[in-house]
This record gives sequence, C-alpha cells and structure tokens, in this order.
Amino acid sequence: MGNKILDQNFISSLGKNFEYLSHAYLFVSPDSTYNNLCAEIFASHILCENKNFCGACPSCQKSIAKTNLDLTTLPTGRTILAEDINLVVEKSLEKPMFGDFKVFILKEIDSATIQAQNKLLKTLEEPPRHVVFILTATNENKILPTIISRVRKIFLPRLNKKIVEEIILSPPPYLKEALPSKLNTNNLSEALEEGEGWLGKTIELLKAESFPKMYAISQEIALSFSKSKDLPVLSAKVLEFKDSILKFLEILGHSFEKLLREKGNLVYCEIITNINSAVEELGRNVGANLIVDNLLMKILEIKYNYNL
Repeated sequence: MGNKILDQNFISSLGKNFEYLSHAYLFVSPDSTYNNLCAEIFASHILCENKNFCGACPSCQKSIAKTNLDLTTLPTGRTILAEDINLVVEKSLEKPMFGDFKVFILKEIDSATIQAQNKLLKTLEEPPRHVVFILTATNENKILPTIISRVRKIFLPRLNKKIVEEIILSPPPYLKEALPSKLNTNNLSEALEEGEGWLGKTIELLKAESFPKMYAISQEIALSFSKSKDLPVLSAKVLEFKDSILKFLEILGHSFEKLLREKGNLVYCEIITNINSAVEELGRNVGANLIVDNLLMKILEIKYNYNL
C-alpha cells in the first residue's frame, strides 16, 4: 500500500528485512509533508502483521484509522517541549499491546527545544528493545549532533512528478488530512512544475488562491515583456502579491530557469542572478516597490540588449 508512494531508492535503502531494524531513524528533506507521510508509512510497515503495510490486517486498519495503540505521533505545528518527550519516554517503557514493537513518530524534531532534544538523547542512548523512533526534519542543522549520531539518517529524494500527480489525484488515507476536502486541480500541471517533485510544496501551491495569477504573470514577464510602456502595468500586477513577494520571485525565477533549459541561452543566467539579488534585498528590508521596479527594468534591459 505504501510502496507505490515511496521512491524505490528509499524502499531499498530501508531494506525489507525487519529483523535488522534500527532503533531510530531520521527522515530528512525540504518537504515536511513528504517527510511525515514517509514516517507514517514506514511505521505502518513495521507494525503490519505481514511487515509490508498490507492495509488489510488489523494492525494496518488501526494505523490508518489512527487508533493503533502501538503507534504514537507527536502533534505538529508547534514547538516540541521537554514535557512532550517525558510522555514519550514514559510510554516507551510500556510493552507493545499487539505486535513486537511500539513506534514513536516525532515529526519536525528540528522544532524541538534543546531541553527536549536532550531528554530524547538519553532514551536514544539506551533505547528499549521493543521501541523504534522515527524522527523527521527539514533542517538537520537544528538537531543536536549527538542525536544525529544515534539515528539512521535517510535523505528522502524528490518524487517523480507523475507520482506526485497520482498521489494528489488519488490520495492515500494518511494524506487526506493534509488536503482540503475540495482541492482545485485546474492548475495541477503548473503546480507540479513549480513543486519540483516535492509533494508538500505542490499541495501548498494548489491551496494558494493567488498561485494561478502568480504563475500567469511570471509567464508574461518571461515570455511577453519587451516594451518599457508595459513596465508600470506589470509592476502594479506584481505588487498585488506584496505579502507573498518571495513566493512570486521564486516562481519567476523558475520561469527563466525553464527558458534556460529549453533554449540553452546563458543570458538567462543573468536574469536569474538579478532575481536572486532581489530576494537578498528583500531580506535587507529594502522596499518592495523599489525592488520590483528595479528588477523589471533590469530584465527589460537584458532582453533588449540580447534580443530575447
């Protein structure tokens, strides 16, 4: 049930012989949605009576329904505190209710306080034999090196865009809670392109009402913008996204990266460099109006000079 979703390299890196399970894993990628989905699927593999997340055995049914007493998941969306880890440590001392293991998923462990991480470290140093910890993170630099040294770290690769599309159109049970009840897939092909093989990023783009307009304007700048009289109009359109200007600049950069790949003209690198400089200027609190106007002027100038 989970194999279809997980990249085959990931499956082979975990191995199918659960006799040699590690006591702790760390799943790392820039995509927290994908990290957490993989953690839940892997936990279900471990707890499955057939050791393959069959989806049919009582253990799998309980995991899908979020009622498996041998699976504990810390809530996401907030900082993990020392008291949270204390509860995990207490529960880890209990014997499994049904199978051979108890599994604890600690999502976004990089959000945990230092005190919480130190509490966890003590258990990772002398873990109970019947316990498997699965940690996820988008930034391993925020995790204590001593924790990283005691887990099996697995970098999760990007998914094939076709797989991302398949998951979104026919979401597995674990993913349904991350999706709105009605997801507008009219711009799915554009979101897949911008999502770059990251499941969570693609979903967030589909959920963003402004995404279709952002994408259309970025394409207009990349493909049609060639006259100075168009600059004020385009500037006004871009500044409609003032509160999410970084997201727009990312989409705009991808539009020119696509042109670079398709046409092989290295001049597009100069435009991409200017977009990256605009992002840095925003980080220094330079006014968005000035940044957008200057960037569009530079793009127009490069297009004119090189007849793009």
